[in-house]
Amino acid sequence: MKAFPFSATAFVICLIAGLGVQGAAAEPGACNRTDIQLGNCAEANGSINGGGVDVSAGIESGSNGSSDESSGAAEGVDGDDAPLGNAGTIGAPDAIDREDYVINCIPNSPCDPNFTVSISDLVNFTPAKTSTGMEPNGWAVVGLPANFIARASAHTQSGLLLGFPADVRFTPVGFRWSFGDGTTATLATGGSSWDDQGLPEFSDTVTSHRFAESGSFVIVGTVIYTAEYRFAGRSWKGIAGTLAVSADPFTAVAGQAKTVLVNDECQADPRGPGC
Repeated sequence: MKAFPFSATAFVICLIAGLGVQGAAAEPGACNRTDIQLGNCAEANGSINGGGVDVSAGIESGSNGSSDESSGAAEGVDGDDAPLGNAGTIGAPDAIDREDYVINCIPNSPCDPNFTVSISDLVNFTPAKTSTGMEPNGWAVVGLPANFIARASAHTQSGLLLGFPADVRFTPVGFRWSFGDGTTATLATGGSSWDDQGLPEFSDTVTSHRFAESGSFVIVGTVIYTAEYRFAGRSWKGIAGTLAVSADPFTAVAGQAKTVLVNDECQADPRGPGC
């Protein structure tokens, strides 16, 4: 019988080494496919093929110099066949730019560099409705400024955006008023009260309006918002376009005001001028 030209001990050692590494590659990780798309996988210490480890087992030739020699290789672990849970194929989140990371990326998911979001995609997100009002409260004097106020601020909402957990931030950038008398105004500020501005009543402000005639007018204030989004705590990305959100309308009554001199209070003299 012809003797095999290799050391049995060396073969056993190589075989054990090959089986041990393959077993490590099959161990399930802590990430699922959704985590990979969102970049949520925890930092790993290394990987199999992704870390540059290539496992093979060769049959050593005997010391007798025989030319009858054979060799073999244990099947290596291909990166494409590695378990999705192997966080090592992603690497440390702080060591690379996850925005540009597309390994194992599903098309049209947040890790896809061509993934875009438009205003029309924000079906699950609605900016908070603004609060509007005026000074004096509910009435105005014809020819004198009435002060209009809209209260709105930047705010963030969380929910599903195109099927993925996301944050959307709304920021007010404009305020539009319809005063019910055929006039409108688009302003950069929502305004504030006369008292907050240190002004006496009926002072002109950036957001004031003068009614030219008496009547009852329906007032509508609208806030114009821009929107940004982010997935898994990544950087914010802007969305082209704006959203207009109108507050509940309210009614203002404008009337004439006359000043007269009186000799006494109307209570003391009900028939006096102006009573």
